[in-house]
Amino acid sequence: MRRSIAALAMALAALAGTAGCGGGEPARQAARADQPAPIEVTNCGAEYRFDSPPKRIVASSTIATEVVLALGARDRLVGAVAPGELLPEAAAAFKGVNIIAESAFPPPSKETVFAANPDFVVSGYPDDFGPKALGDRARLRQEGVNSYLLSGNCPDHKATVEDSYTDIRELGRLLGAPAKAETLVAKLKAEVDAVKPVGGAPTVFDYASGMEKAATAGSNGLLDDLIRRAGGKNVFPEVTSYSQISWEELVKRDPDAIVVEDQAFEPAAKAIAFLTSYEPIKNVTAVREKRFIVIPVNDTQPGLRSGRALRTLVAGLAR
Repeated sequence: MRRSIAALAMALAALAGTAGCGGGEPARQAARADQPAPIEVTNCGAEYRFDSPPKRIVASSTIATEVVLALGARDRLVGAVAPGELLPEAAAAFKGVNIIAESAFPPPSKETVFAANPDFVVSGYPDDFGPKALGDRARLRQEGVNSYLLSGNCPDHKATVEDSYTDIRELGRLLGAPAKAETLVAKLKAEVDAVKPVGGAPTVFDYASGMEKAATAGSNGLLDDLIRRAGGKNVFPEVTSYSQISWEELVKRDPDAIVVEDQAFEPAAKAIAFLTSYEPIKNVTAVREKRFIVIPVNDTQPGLRSGRALRTLVAGLAR
């Protein structure tokens, strides 16, 4: 009888132990299921791993801020740089965001950005990762701050509108908003595809500032793709990155139209006043006929503005 009671006690103990182990493993599996799977993205030719969705975001420029806001991440935006003139739909959502630097040029220091305690920086310009700014992106990752550069501005990359579609989708994945990203891509693509190019392939010069010499953004920039889509032809296709060209060479190439980038440090009105009064270029067709196409500088950059930029270009080339 005593042996039977002892055997029963041992059996009950073993059953309790089995139940405890069985209950623990599902609990651990459930805990693991709550953890999001890491996300890997390729950006500017390098792989970046995100172990969890970003929680504290700094947007380094107007174009980056607009994308973050459009993807519904306002509650995670802990800092922004030089918001400038935001798109109307972004302006309302931006109210109350911490502005960590009023100017994007030169870019803010690492100390300025890190003061907002970000875990993710969305950048519009490669200068943000220069030695006087945030520095090397791999090093930032080791320090707990991941990053994304809008790919139309990746170094040594030929930008197209399609880059912005990729950026929106990738950032949508990272921020947990893939459906919203697809809606944004569809809207932007519809705007771009709706613009019909002009005929005749008019030649275009992009004037990005300068008096002694003229600066131009270069044919690797997004503006070159926008000019092509509008039906125009860049008169300096061999100049691939932001560079200066001589006025003499501009006279030789005699563009039909000049895009004037409207910038804070050189407003379009001031630029046009100079171009129309500068004697050496008075016989250039675009100057003589006053075919200046004013485009806000942010409209020439990757992001959400390509449809608007194309409409401006086509209207200017059709005059």
